Amino acid sequence: MFWRQQQSQKTNTLQQHAGVVEQILASIGVDPTRARMDTENGYGWSFQRGSALIEIYIAEQEGREYLQVLSPLIHVPIGGLLPLYRRLLELNLSLTNASLGIYLDVVYVFNERPLAGLDGNEANFIITQIAEYADDLDNQLVNEFGGRLYGQT
Repeated sequence: MFWRQQQSQKTNTLQQHAGVVEQILASIGVDPTRARMDTENGYGWSFQRGSALIEIYIAEQEGREYLQVLSPLIHVPIGGLLPLYRRLLELNLSLTNASLGIYLDVVYVFNERPLAGLDGNEANFIITQIAEYADDLDNQLVNEFGGRLYGQT
């Protein structure tokens, strides 16, 4: 019985935060219904902001509930990796509430935060900030190091 109550509370928490995200998306001109994605462990949305693809997840994994906002920026170029890696580390020091990372052959900007204590204002700030960073950084990195924008063939 206690386990079912905990699971129900987690589901309610995820649903409540998903509702907040959908309100935020609507307020920035994104249709939340069209932006929805199927996910295994919660809720997800995907939308375009300028040249950047933005993904948002409200999820629970291994007992941890979180908000994750990310954007795949560029495919890592074939050569000149050391200067790219150095630049990404330098940029990490200048970003507020965001980080750069590489997964497989793609550079990402992202923020991940536990849902506990998260309110709508902070969620809005995170989503807006990652979208702004992504739209600025993707072109900047391609111009500086080559490679190609994420999603371009």
